[in-house]
Amino acid sequence: MKKFDGKGFCLGAAALGILCLLACLPGPSARGVLAGLKSCAFQVIPALFPFFVVTGLILESPLAEWLGLALYPVTRLGLGIRQRRAATVLLLCWLGGFAVAASAISQSYRQGELDRRQAILLLVCGVGSGPAFVVNTVGLLMLGSAPLGVCLLGAMLAANVCTALAFRFLLALRPESVAPCSFRASAPATANQPAGLVGAIQSAVHSMLIVCGFVVFFRFLCEAAAQALSLDAARFYALCAGLEVTSGCAAGAALPGYAALACCAALSVQSLSVFLQVRALLCPELPLWPLAAARPLHLGLSLCFFRLFLRWLPGTADVISTLAPRVICRTHTAPDAALVLFVFCCLVLFRLERGSRRLRRKHT
Repeated sequence: MKKFDGKGFCLGAAALGILCLLACLPGPSARGVLAGLKSCAFQVIPALFPFFVVTGLILESPLAEWLGLALYPVTRLGLGIRQRRAATVLLLCWLGGFAVAASAISQSYRQGELDRRQAILLLVCGVGSGPAFVVNTVGLLMLGSAPLGVCLLGAMLAANVCTALAFRFLLALRPESVAPCSFRASAPATANQPAGLVGAIQSAVHSMLIVCGFVVFFRFLCEAAAQALSLDAARFYALCAGLEVTSGCAAGAALPGYAALACCAALSVQSLSVFLQVRALLCPELPLWPLAAARPLHLGLSLCFFRLFLRWLPGTADVISTLAPRVICRTHTAPDAALVLFVFCCLVLFRLERGSRRLRRKHT
């Protein structure tokens, strides 16, 4: 007798429900897809694609040995990772956000710079939303205060470090579950990929397609589900925060009296979309359960740190209760800022490629 596949049944039922949403609510479904595509065109791609390319080049260059020395005390004393490159990986994770974090940790693990336990600790410590999204989009555009966004970012990073410290001792109690495996286990899969700028751009394009696919799908799902269920503001926030972090922050910013705390909670939980993006970008050898298990602790710590940081900024707490009932967010990058970012990335890529050529000539 064939064993009942509960997981497959649940996935099939969920797919059937989504198909019903498409059939019954074509208008909201189309609006959700269009919102996702706009988010990819004006926010996700300008912010992430150059970072994906630069991250790949930095991790292949000698810059990775010293670029993150400012965070070396965190990785060496806090996480117990001796390699200096781990500090650079953590710096790139904090600057680029969760998608860059998954890509950078996977690349370092495949190159043999990290073992399985170290990669898990960096995953717990590094996955989160980037400074540009937290400070500019959530703080300035959604909550109307850049200092409030800085407080949110500080709370997220402090909670990341404290949660990783707790998991360091937890993993030490279970060495058999995170025993180091062969560093070069996945090297043959990446041996045929070109190195340098060509390989970095190929990898960035692949990662960017994955991220945009998830963004579009979950934006559609949020829009259609909210229309079908006719939820109030609080339940709409809970739905969006569970499905997609940007929609969750936008819905939380519209909650009178709890806007900043709701955004903090949404940024800490990260949403199902973020977890699936990390799973898609993370190499199969690394588990995702530590990141999921860390979120309840991270949520409590981030709310405590955020309240603490608010005391140092008198006056910013007034923003929490003075928002309009409906917040309209401009989350796209201005054309002049996008042009400056593009030129800067081109200059960085040129210098890195020129330096890598000099190194290859010296070795040959």
